[in-house]
Parts: sequence; C-alpha cells; structure tokens
Amino acid sequence: MKKFITTSLVAVALLSTSALAKDTVIGTVDGHKIMKSEANKFLKAITPKGKEAKVFDKLEKKQKDALVKNLAPGVLIKNKAQKEVSAEEKEQLVANYWMQQKMVDIKVDDKEAKEVYTKNKKMYVKDKKQLKFEDVKEFIKMQLQQKKLVDTVMKKAKVVVK
Repeated sequence: MKKFITTSLVAVALLSTSALAKDTVIGTVDGHKIMKSEANKFLKAITPKGKEAKVFDKLEKKQKDALVKNLAPGVLIKNKAQKEVSAEEKEQLVANYWMQQKMVDIKVDDKEAKEVYTKNKKMYVKDKKQLKFEDVKEFIKMQLQQKKLVDTVMKKAKVVVK
C-alpha cells in the first residue's frame, strides 16, 4: 500500500510538472497555481486509447470547474512534497516509479513462479506452517520481475571497484 501511495505521488508530480511560458493559470489552491497544461495532461491521461483527448478550453464551464477542483489536491500534495521530501528521497521515488513502470512489461508465468516456490519451499513458511503456492504466487512473480529487470540493467553495466 505504501508503494502504491508513493507511486501515486510521483505520478501526480510528473503530471504536474512546470509548463511552458505561455501556459495559463486556470485556478489556484492556497495560492498555488493550477495550470491549463496540467488540466490537459490529466485529460489526456484519462482518455482511453484510440479516442481523442478532450481539451480544457473545449469543456463546459461546469466541467472546467470540476476539473480544477479535482486537480487542486494534487497541486497541494506536489507542493508539500517538494518542500518536505529531501532530494535523496525524491531520487529514490523516481527510481522506484521507473522500476515499477518497467516491471509491468516483464512477464512471469505461473510455471516460473512454481519452480522458484518448489526450489525454495523452506522460505515460504509462516508460524511453522508451509504456505501454499497460491498464497505466495504473486509475491514470487514480483520478485522474479525485479530480478529480471536488475539482470537486464546490469547486463551491459561495467562496475569498477576502487
């Protein structure tokens, strides 16, 4: 759950990046500007693939108002995070977000997970009881995705110890 919240905050921050100089302020929340570019990025992000994204300028007044109100919490969160999260933490958040995005494309089937489970059954014990494969399958798949990603990243890496 913590990773999901962290990832969501990174996504909000990425969607709310600074806009071009010609960008227009469409609202404020506690003095923080809500920019038209943020609204358009949001509209694009929620539009199903294959459909044309709506543009803020073409929305009805009621829709514009609702959109600005929906963007307000993200703007506040982004601003609070920029003030309160250290540079080191931001780097880690970005790295975690990138890793999660890449892991989505890495496929691990049940057979692979079952092989790991079978070879390492002793690791999957809780309160002296053997956990069933179905109970740990998704956890094992996630571990395999992480391992495959790290292996891919490290494949071409040159590590020098000084």
